[in-house]
Amino acid sequence: MSGDSMEKLLEIENVTKSYAGVQVLKNVNITLSMGEVLCFVGENGAGKSTLIKIIAGDIQASGGVVRYFGKEYENTSPKQIIDMGVSTIYQDIDLVDNLTVSDNVFLGCEMRNKAGFINTKEQEKKTDSLIEKLHLNEIKGSDMLTELSTAQKQCVQIVKALHNNAKILILDEPTASLGDKEKKSLLALVKELTSQGIGIIYISHFIDELFEIGDTFLILKDGEQVTVRRKEDTTPDQIIHDMIGRDASNFYKREYFEIGKRVLKIEHYDNRKTVQDVTLEIKSGEVFGLGGLIGAGRTELARMIYGLDKKKKGHLYIDAKEITPKAPKDALNKGIFMISEDRKGEGLLMARSVKENIMITHNEKHEIINLKKEKEITDKNISAYRVKTVDRDTLISNLSGGNQQKTIIARCTIDDGEVYIFDEPTKGVDIGAKEEIYEHILNLAKKDKFVILISSDMPELLSMSDRIGVMCSGKLVEVVNSQETSEDKLMKKYLGY
Repeated sequence: MSGDSMEKLLEIENVTKSYAGVQVLKNVNITLSMGEVLCFVGENGAGKSTLIKIIAGDIQASGGVVRYFGKEYENTSPKQIIDMGVSTIYQDIDLVDNLTVSDNVFLGCEMRNKAGFINTKEQEKKTDSLIEKLHLNEIKGSDMLTELSTAQKQCVQIVKALHNNAKILILDEPTASLGDKEKKSLLALVKELTSQGIGIIYISHFIDELFEIGDTFLILKDGEQVTVRRKEDTTPDQIIHDMIGRDASNFYKREYFEIGKRVLKIEHYDNRKTVQDVTLEIKSGEVFGLGGLIGAGRTELARMIYGLDKKKKGHLYIDAKEITPKAPKDALNKGIFMISEDRKGEGLLMARSVKENIMITHNEKHEIINLKKEKEITDKNISAYRVKTVDRDTLISNLSGGNQQKTIIARCTIDDGEVYIFDEPTKGVDIGAKEEIYEHILNLAKKDKFVILISSDMPELLSMSDRIGVMCSGKLVEVVNSQETSEDKLMKKYLGY
């Protein structure tokens, strides 16, 4: 539908967002009209989630104007936005499993009879009416939610939004966990909603479905609006080019050296959900990158290898000798280290000193701690990793993100290991610290260790890796030589295009 001839539901003018002086969203301008599907497109960290949160009232913009249905509002709350007719449906199902469909739809605003009891029959009748309006023939208001598929639960969330008189629906990665048949059903529902005049903001990494249902594409990159394109005026290749559009000179120029002969085999790793039968071989001395978009299964695979998350099957071998860890402690004993993406939540003891954070895994292996030696090892690592700190007893929380990350890497290299997994190692780290972290990663590879690098930063992944395993929807779809590919080609593989 043409946005110009239809009523404007949402107008965003020069919207910006900053955190502690760092701009994460800059000068976004977009309009959503009745019956239009507006797609937000961009790499991980492009600013899509921030923009959604501003529209949903979860956070406030630092600058610019947001108009809902022609009116400008300031300091909105999520409830106020919902009451206006804007509903956000996230990838994670936000429903109660042990209630019926109608109970979920009316949760918090139940219909009651004269005696004050919930009028179940009337709620089911009204729910069935909404379901019929959307042509969702397989769902009934009386169905228990536990009996429904993931796609049907997504549909129930939409029914609930329409019950709340939603005129704008924000769908954030709604098909990420769905099979092909379920995906088609949900996309058909989106088309039905637009035919009824509802405006849709749609976020997805699947280019094919964006072109199936989208009318307008807002392309974001590093928090900035690259362009806005109408579907009839663009192609999937153009959208991918807009998403990437980065100067190759920004790449880190690493040193390359001879790869070793030992082999780490990751065999049939599977949790039946986010990781599906992944098998690959990694050579010692190489930096093996794992690439893919959010939800592709990269971190989940790493956590299973480390013994942190449960798996249905999977075995780990070095030169045919099995070393599959049962738990993280077992992994450490077998020389497997993981630098977690969640630095503060899982990687550090924020209320402890630099010394304690560096020494914790080493000390766990000894019944008696030699305090003199502990200080010597700490000071040696602070110097070797150029950790900027007043002294070893400074609280780790007082260090910058880059220095915190170098502290974790120091901890993992005190004792000789075999396998090192880096999950987003330079996230939130400044350029200078990034290059130092890259040096430490490469030094491990030089020592003939097995190094796995997970990164959402494509220049980082391409410039640091020898080979890249591409993950998509829980599967390892391809392994590519990093020097024989490009950002455009890699993004197409990420998107399954």
